Amino acid sequence: MLLSVAALVPAPAPAAADSGSEFIAVANGYRADAGLAPVGFNAVIDDIAVERGKVLAADRALGHDLDYVIGRLESAGICWSRVGEIVAYNSTGTPASFGDQWFHSDGHRAIMLGDFTHAGGSRAKAGSTWYGVMVFVKVCGTSTPPTFSDIAGSPFRAEIEWLVGEKIASGCAPALYCPIPTVTREQMASFLARAMNLPPASADHFADDGASVHQENINRLTEAGITLGCGGDRFCPSGYVSRGEMASFLARALALPPTSTDFFNDDNGSMHEDSINRLAAAGIVTGCGGGGYCPGWGVSREQMAAYIERAFN
Repeated sequence: MLLSVAALVPAPAPAAADSGSEFIAVANGYRADAGLAPVGFNAVIDDIAVERGKVLAADRALGHDLDYVIGRLESAGICWSRVGEIVAYNSTGTPASFGDQWFHSDGHRAIMLGDFTHAGGSRAKAGSTWYGVMVFVKVCGTSTPPTFSDIAGSPFRAEIEWLVGEKIASGCAPALYCPIPTVTREQMASFLARAMNLPPASADHFADDGASVHQENINRLTEAGITLGCGGDRFCPSGYVSRGEMASFLARALALPPTSTDFFNDDNGSMHEDSINRLAAAGIVTGCGGGGYCPGWGVSREQMAAYIERAFN
């Protein structure tokens, strides 16, 4: 394992580390060139990389601490058979620049192209120097650990993993996805804006979303003609999304053709009935049992993952 040490120079406190699926993408590019399978993203392993990056920046020196990495893996209940760590520093801080350094170092390249199944990556800045770290893990057995610790038993785990991999959704807290809570209108806006890769908005269309972190995505959806608000100049960002509303959002987003088939017995009179039938005809939604669709029920985060994956994958 190749080690190098940075000079200890007085500098301001290190900036916060950030995690990086971009680091994994860089590593997987080199692995693909070598004919190797990609490593997967895992939130716990990525958190470990973030923690290690903060330590490197705080110490302003490179070093390895596999005991810490192993201890964190075991405390999280992740069974491992192989662990590796690569570190570097430079002045640019881009994942690509770190990847180039590691690839041109025999010891680091051996780990980046090694027999591992999952990884995490991070960088942190101290003064004018960026410190990069990746943690690689080969997980025991053939089963893949979930990206989030609370989705292992979800019937929609695969769809959640797809959304995360496509950067359409992220967790609600470190290592958590929160699959059960009902999706809000503002969250739905961000899901769809990311899934559709909508361009930036040119105006602010609603008066009640100024404090929302989803405001830009709400405006993007509005300019794409996918959302109409909840009345007047309001969007009602914290309101919950019903199954009927979700159908209208998706039918507009996908520009689905009309259908003459009425699929469900409980949506007659609903303003969303036409959209519900369009989605059913496209195979994106099914009913809730007994011939019904339950248009007034809320949509959980895990259910929304399933709908969006079916719509956009």
